[in-house]
Amino acid sequence: MFDTSAMGDAVLLVAAVHLAIGLVISIRFGPFDIIALLSAAIYGVAGWLILSFAIWLMGTKVLKGTGDVQAMMRGAGFGTLPLLLAVVNLGWVGTLWHLGILVVVTVVVLSLEFKEAVGAVLLGAALVVLIQLLFRAPFLLL
Repeated sequence: MFDTSAMGDAVLLVAAVHLAIGLVISIRFGPFDIIALLSAAIYGVAGWLILSFAIWLMGTKVLKGTGDVQAMMRGAGFGTLPLLLAVVNLGWVGTLWHLGILVVVTVVVLSLEFKEAVGAVLLGAALVVLIQLLFRAPFLLL
């Protein structure tokens, strides 16, 4: 499922998307800060890894899907591109689009029905929010 050597590409894409969003926010709302840009990229990658793993965990352990966690991470990583809509003040559109992509990736990778995939994505996102609340972690949900 998907190119097994594409994990590095997915990491670079996720980091670049969050770096671009951080750059635009930095330009619009404050002084340029390289540490904030690097933090945006690092937190973006961390959030992607945790969300992908949480969706995989819910899809395979709770909903009894079958699939590879690396394939889930790669698919979710390539699905982050719509989040760039945040730079033109359409972040909510990008977020909804991204969630739709996550559902499709979950259907394909974990061999779940559409409703089950929606449930896995929602349960995974809820788990990430719970982790954020418990640890007050600054990584992004998506």
